[in-house]
Amino acid sequence: MQVSKDALWKGIIESLIDDFLAFFFPDLVKVVDFERGIEFLDTELQKLIPDSPGHRRHTDKLIKVCLKDGNEVWFLIHVEVQGYQDPFFAQRMFECIYRIRDRFQRKVIGLAIYTDWDRTYHFKAFEEMFFGTKLTYEFNTYVLRDHPPAELAKDPNPFAAVMEAAWQHLNRPMDDQSLRLLKLDMIQRLKTRNIPREKISLIIDFIHYFVPFTNSEINANFEQDLLTLSNTVITMGLREAILEDVKQQGIEQGIEQGIEQGIEQGIEQGKLDVILNIWSTHEFSLEKIAMLVSLPVERVHEFILTHLQLEGMTEEMALATLQTYQEKFSN
Repeated sequence: MQVSKDALWKGIIESLIDDFLAFFFPDLVKVVDFERGIEFLDTELQKLIPDSPGHRRHTDKLIKVCLKDGNEVWFLIHVEVQGYQDPFFAQRMFECIYRIRDRFQRKVIGLAIYTDWDRTYHFKAFEEMFFGTKLTYEFNTYVLRDHPPAELAKDPNPFAAVMEAAWQHLNRPMDDQSLRLLKLDMIQRLKTRNIPREKISLIIDFIHYFVPFTNSEINANFEQDLLTLSNTVITMGLREAILEDVKQQGIEQGIEQGIEQGIEQGIEQGKLDVILNIWSTHEFSLEKIAMLVSLPVERVHEFILTHLQLEGMTEEMALATLQTYQEKFSN
């Protein structure tokens, strides 16, 4: 399964927002009142800034935080996702800012995160001059290529590990086996750091999905590595981002319905619907399905086995079908 980088960035920023702000704005966070919570205003941003033709190539987040003195600070965060030529990017940043100011009367801190090699489009400001009138808008920037993995590996902030993982796309190994070893090395180092377990789980999932494998056998081996290394379970923030992206791609249109039914008809029935819908895509091993729905793999096996028999298979046929399915991921 290939999850869009847009969904991954949105999920990881929301899930690690405290670390995100501390990583990019270390001085400002000293006066942020985190106890009053952080609000994501993406719905308001979408109303102000309609999607552009290349909207899947970048991530935009509008975030509101409160300071200890009672004032508010708004952040407009742009993450360039794939590295594409956008000569109007600085103008778009300016348009976002002035529309937010016009609509909400709030000052906004702008940040652009560039994750590609081409400095030609790494803008820092928007300028416009016309017959003696001059307009200049400058914003914060972070260029990933200026911060090599060795530097990021020394940073204790958990979000530094996310940025190190982004280097997989910036400087991808030539083959999947090398990529697998790179991912495993990052995860092993991550586990030695003083980071809460739930955050480690989130970062591992970002590492897993940000640059997918092209070889299905190596992908299956890596998923088994994850089970052995960490027994990680995808936490809700990133899981929701991943499942939402899968649904939007048309791979899994029944997941949301299954979850809704689970709320109305009982958790187990809802999880059964989710399991069957994910299983029908033939994209996940039973172990991975178990991780997604937070159930033992034996329970997932039992659910699918019962379903196949209800569909008319004998127990022997159903067991053979499941065995063939699993062999797809173990070979």
